[in-house]
Amino acid sequence: MSQPTARTPYDHALWLINTVDEGVNGMVTLPNGSPRDLAGHIAAGVLTARSNLAIASALLAVADALRASSTEREA
Repeated sequence: MSQPTARTPYDHALWLINTVDEGVNGMVTLPNGSPRDLAGHIAAGVLTARSNLAIASALLAVADALRASSTEREA
């Protein structure tokens, strides 16, 4: 059994956002790149997931800015 990858919370959040985004793209796109026809409730779920990813990305950007700001103060 392989060892789990150790990540900082920031790196894990970024990895998770990217992984979920890739999964969502795989669900809504056909192998040839054209959009897949989705039922209404599935489309709503996809939009919810994308909305949550946008919020997570924004929070991650804020955390990154705060981290950079605190590093500049320490220097």
